[in-house]
Amino acid sequence: MEILAQRMKELRLEKKMKQVEVAEAIGISTTAYCNYEYGQRDPQTATLVALAKLYHVSTDYLLGVNESMPDSTSKIILASNSPRRKELLERIGITGFKVSAPNVDESVEDGLSPAEIVEQLSLRKARAAAKKAGPNDLIIAADTVVAMDGAVLGKPHGKDDAFSMLSALSGREHCVYTGVTVIRGDKTVTQHEETAVTFRDLEPDEIRGYIATGEPMDKAGSYGIQGIGALLVSGIRGDYCNVMGLPVFRLGRILSSFGMDLL
Repeated sequence: MEILAQRMKELRLEKKMKQVEVAEAIGISTTAYCNYEYGQRDPQTATLVALAKLYHVSTDYLLGVNESMPDSTSKIILASNSPRRKELLERIGITGFKVSAPNVDESVEDGLSPAEIVEQLSLRKARAAAKKAGPNDLIIAADTVVAMDGAVLGKPHGKDDAFSMLSALSGREHCVYTGVTVIRGDKTVTQHEETAVTFRDLEPDEIRGYIATGEPMDKAGSYGIQGIGALLVSGIRGDYCNVMGLPVFRLGRILSSFGMDLL
């Protein structure tokens, strides 16, 4: 009972669900579920089967018959903490994935193009996540940069830096590049997407007002097109989702090569 209770809690926390949500999902009362997770009662077979189905594991794993997850069990792992990438995956029907963002060195050698930079960094992130994943897990990693006239614009270091970036982007076209890497086992695919974005002419007071919202401070290029930053954009050529940080069209084609048909 102790192993079962421990694994119930571990799996629930991994899926980021509350006890009441799990209870509702498997069709029992919250009180009954809590009794099982706290090791106070043994669940019925039907409850065990429902839990195993919810978490995509075997009942043997829940009961501790096997010491580890079966090798045949596979998970989808998003190697990013970006809420926008998580949202975009869910929009295209990918749910129940695990978020595991590795800490990697994001420095790159001089002379690389924006496309080469994002491909290299997405590959680095995916490989780091794969080291902690199972042999059948599918890893998705991405990296996004904003570039204008060949120069990469990263996240602003402060309000003055954000003001300089947004002033430079005002009334001009720039490009957003996102590199995507998918790894499963010995197979690795890395590609990138490029989207052109045009800003309208911005008044200094408008730029200061936008900076005051706080939105630019953790965004490459000092803006977020999915938020208030949309008010700055007068045109776009290419994948809108790419500007948010994940080119879902290209990702969908890559996933299909792994046998994952989202349609």
